[in-house]
Amino acid sequence: MSTRLKSLPVIALCAAAVETVCVRYEFDHRPAELRLFLQAAGLWAVFLVLAWPIARLLQGLARRVAGASSPKELAAADAVALALVAAFPVLAHARLDVYTNLYGSVGELRQPWPWLQVAAIAGAAFLLQRLVPRRLAKLPLAVVGVALSVLSLAVGATVSFHEEPHPSDVVHASTTSSSSSSSSGGAASSGASAKPNILLLVWDTTRAQSLSIYGYDRETTPNLARLASESRVFTNARSASRYTLTSHLSMLTGTYPSHHGARLLRQTVNPTRTPSIARLLREAGYRTGGFVGTDVLRAQTGTAFAFERWDDQVDPPVCDTYAWALVHDLQSVSAKFFPALSNNGNPHWIQDYQRPAGEVLAHAAEWIASDDPRPWFCFVNLYDVHWPYLPPADAAARWVRPYGGPIDGFLERSDAYPKGYEPKPEDNLHLTELYDSEMWELDRNVDAFLARLELDRARTAVVMVSDHGEAFGEGGLYEHHDILECQVHIPFVVRPPGGAEPPGRVDTPVTNVDVAPTVLGLAGLAPLEHMNGVDVLRAEALAPEREILVEDRDTGDPNEVRLALYSGGWKYEQRRRTVDGRVVEVRRLYELATDPSAERDVAQAHPERVAELAGRLEALRKAWNADDSASGLSGPANADALHALGYLDN
Repeated sequence: MSTRLKSLPVIALCAAAVETVCVRYEFDHRPAELRLFLQAAGLWAVFLVLAWPIARLLQGLARRVAGASSPKELAAADAVALALVAAFPVLAHARLDVYTNLYGSVGELRQPWPWLQVAAIAGAAFLLQRLVPRRLAKLPLAVVGVALSVLSLAVGATVSFHEEPHPSDVVHASTTSSSSSSSSGGAASSGASAKPNILLLVWDTTRAQSLSIYGYDRETTPNLARLASESRVFTNARSASRYTLTSHLSMLTGTYPSHHGARLLRQTVNPTRTPSIARLLREAGYRTGGFVGTDVLRAQTGTAFAFERWDDQVDPPVCDTYAWALVHDLQSVSAKFFPALSNNGNPHWIQDYQRPAGEVLAHAAEWIASDDPRPWFCFVNLYDVHWPYLPPADAAARWVRPYGGPIDGFLERSDAYPKGYEPKPEDNLHLTELYDSEMWELDRNVDAFLARLELDRARTAVVMVSDHGEAFGEGGLYEHHDILECQVHIPFVVRPPGGAEPPGRVDTPVTNVDVAPTVLGLAGLAPLEHMNGVDVLRAEALAPEREILVEDRDTGDPNEVRLALYSGGWKYEQRRRTVDGRVVEVRRLYELATDPSAERDVAQAHPERVAELAGRLEALRKAWNADDSASGLSGPANADALHALGYLDN
């Protein structure tokens, strides 16, 4: 057996141990799992096999130049060469990847500095190849191999930066809001046992008009309809934005996007400036858990702040390693030149930055059932009806009619999508039916989950809401890249515990910014003063003339902003974007009483109303010093996920 073959498993285990430490350090909120180490070892074994012939060639050339050496030193040199040849492209890619921006631009790679760093890596590898074998040759190589293998296994199995919170732990934040939350919430633990459990259930990308409780003629969500019959259903709800991250942060903080500060070009939030309700609930004696179906809500964005458990492992753990990052980019680039390597709209075969509701809900149910006497607050994001529209076979058979067109669930990103094709009404209908099928499957999964919770017996409140809607050809648009009514009109259903509030339908305008104050109200807590939302279960808080806002600042153009103000039956839009280097502003007005889909712009017929609402919009946002400037923006850490999920294609 050659030295390279003997050393291959040892090198793979060592590399996997290093990768495991790096990943666990970066994602320290996740409990340590052995599968990360095992998957990384398997991937590095593949790298080493591919590096074998190159290492053999280079080492052969080195022997010819250097002349004869001792057999032991040659054996050590073979092993070191194999390790360095496999590791060099991973390390080089990791450095070069720093110089690619949000849109994958490689402009900065035209500068010398990135390549000087790669040259430095190559130089270090050359020195290691010259120096290490001589020192290794002085040691018993078999013993060294066994020792490194055992050490690597120990690291992969035991090293963890995750600390399990103790039930008595309370989040302490040095902000002025701490005192107000304490005074409004009362004692943290003395009354905790009397508080209800609270489930915040976000059906990602669910538009209100596709649910029977909002008038849809297809019974795709019968279980939600049953829950709604026991709940308050808010018929006039809008999302804070049209982007998953910013809208979720608005729900968790009770503030609009320009208040909490996150946007597509700034994928993070400062939790001390706009604290999450998870912190307030923990201070009130709740245990807090978050379970998400998309990488867009990974912990690094700030969504995980104050959650004792944040479950965001949506892809296999190996996908967080440096080695996989190289595989990801190689496959994505190669697919552009070799269509056979593409995966019909997905960037690669293994990683898709999302996971199904069944898996998310199973993890949430396990956490809820844990032996902990405290009441719980459980936040769940379900991503199933988001693009791509790929329902299971039984759901599709039930809801999708025969269709012979070119459109599939990947829409224009499909390999089969004809170039330059303009979708027809029958194509839009097919997409809607695929969406309906996914909605029906999601409804089944949620119903099974709620049945396990035994809502009445456990005194559990449920808040069901969405982060944004979806378009299927309305206005010639698709998905959720604008603020059309189908993209911002969302479901909002609140089921208080044990029938504490009578069910019914409420037509007063609300927004998912109201989620945070409503959840706090269910826990017996008052909202913080800076929150933009209100507790929707308090009738006195819902004035018929209430004005609400939609903010879309989530595009690649830092100057592009779309705002909508809902006031007195009007929808006023203010749009700003860059055209030929100039910032252009457009104002639109819709009368919702006669145009509920907001399709007919009547701004020219009502200039006085436009001026009035423009002033109201400015005054409303000035209350929290809304800042739409491009200063301080930076690309997100999860740009690959945003590309894969379509946020950077428009």
